Amino acid sequence: MKSKFEEFLDAGCRMQDDDSPLPVPGSRFPDTEVPDDEKIWKGISAELGKARRLRISLLSAAAVLLLLISSAITITLIIKQRKADDSEYSLLNLSKQIGREEVFFRLTVNQKIDEVKKSGVKADDYHEMMDQLHQIDLQYETYVTDLHELGNQPKILKGIIRCYEMKIRVIEKTLNEIAKTKQNENEKHIL
Repeated sequence: MKSKFEEFLDAGCRMQDDDSPLPVPGSRFPDTEVPDDEKIWKGISAELGKARRLRISLLSAAAVLLLLISSAITITLIIKQRKADDSEYSLLNLSKQIGREEVFFRLTVNQKIDEVKKSGVKADDYHEMMDQLHQIDLQYETYVTDLHELGNQPKILKGIIRCYEMKIRVIEKTLNEIAKTKQNENEKHIL
């Protein structure tokens, strides 16, 4: 007696031996299945639609994030600019004399810093000066904050002017050190 598998193989061999045609799609053979093309394409279309919606969602989220970041940066810059404008504006409005003095000192400080930069000395050599100027700037900001909170008080105004005077002294000290160093170098080259 033959097993079902052997019978199946014999039946297959007979079909080929008989020169019978191959199964036609849509025919009712128990071992064939006709794919439902419409159903397959609907599934593919649905997946493509999901991917497209996801891509659009991600692009929208990225655009919103970019807009938020750029808005935050813009607002920060505007606030910083207003603070800087307020400090100058308030000093000029509080006292014309103090305002003129501040403009004079500010120009002098900038001019002297340019002298240091043009001296040919490396930035590392006047790093200490920049640190001291930064500390003075912090004190200056404290005075300006006090000025806004407490109003026009002579001690605060004198403190602001004193900050500029200290800056000029620090820069002049650095310029003197640079001049001495250059003089020593020149003397060494002459000898």
